[in-house]
Amino acid sequence: RSLLDWSAMIACCCIDRCMSGAPPPTMTDDEWAAWEGKAVKPELYDPSVATFEDWFLCPARARMPCCMPCCRFLCCCGLRLNRESLHSPDEWFMRMLRERHPNCPEEFAGIWWMKDNDAAEGLITLQDGSWENPRLMRKSAKYNWTVDADNLWGAFLTANFWVRGGNHEFSRSPSGKWVQISAIGVGASNFIYVIQPGDVIKKPDGTILETTPGEDMIRVSYKTLDNQDTVTFQYLARRVAYLDEEGKLVKTKYYSEIVDVARMSDRCCRGRVAHHITSSQVLTFAPPLHSAACAPAQQSMA
Repeated sequence: RSLLDWSAMIACCCIDRCMSGAPPPTMTDDEWAAWEGKAVKPELYDPSVATFEDWFLCPARARMPCCMPCCRFLCCCGLRLNRESLHSPDEWFMRMLRERHPNCPEEFAGIWWMKDNDAAEGLITLQDGSWENPRLMRKSAKYNWTVDADNLWGAFLTANFWVRGGNHEFSRSPSGKWVQISAIGVGASNFIYVIQPGDVIKKPDGTILETTPGEDMIRVSYKTLDNQDTVTFQYLARRVAYLDEEGKLVKTKYYSEIVDVARMSDRCCRGRVAHHITSSQVLTFAPPLHSAACAPAQQSMA
């Protein structure tokens, strides 16, 4: 076996050991009521709080277009992966948006950009998930969840999604202002805050973060389930595209921003400010909703 063969096997073994088991259950209605009664909405936006160090980010996020096709072949052979460009998105954006569960609330429809996400993840749809009701959704990261095409972290995430199933559970609070995310290996202290009209969120330098209610959400993780504990991970979720009432593709103002960020991506990492998305993205499009392939394993809500 080649060195890359053994590396792929070791990586998959580590994933299996670290990511085995079921995601922790999300909160019940009673638990949500108690949690929201004490919750404090985000007032500071600082994506640099992520615990990833630059010595790790640089090699993990560095673009390697020459060798990555070989690595993806070894790690992801046989997967239905599609390589797409952010500079010509219309056709594949439409493919991402072709499936929508009837229980998906309007405010979660569309394609969302994970802006400032260090983890080489790019775009995601929530509308194609298995919405048990408007407050509970299960989704596999195998589908409609893009990663960078030409770096090691993107390849690792692809293998992770497909080896372990990538199952996530999204539970919306009774008020609709919060969404709890539970996934294998990352616990249940992960949330989305749905930005409300009148919210004022500041950057570390004291300037106000420009946001658009209905088009922006904040993804935030805490050290524990207490949302007044230390913030360990944070980025913006920004809607970049959706379908109008006639089924036509509409790109929001954030599409231009994501293209500008992708254009600034360099071959070499220059620390945390290097880039947070590359022009080339890899994904597997969601299968039809009636297909068993698109339904992640059921998890208990107890």
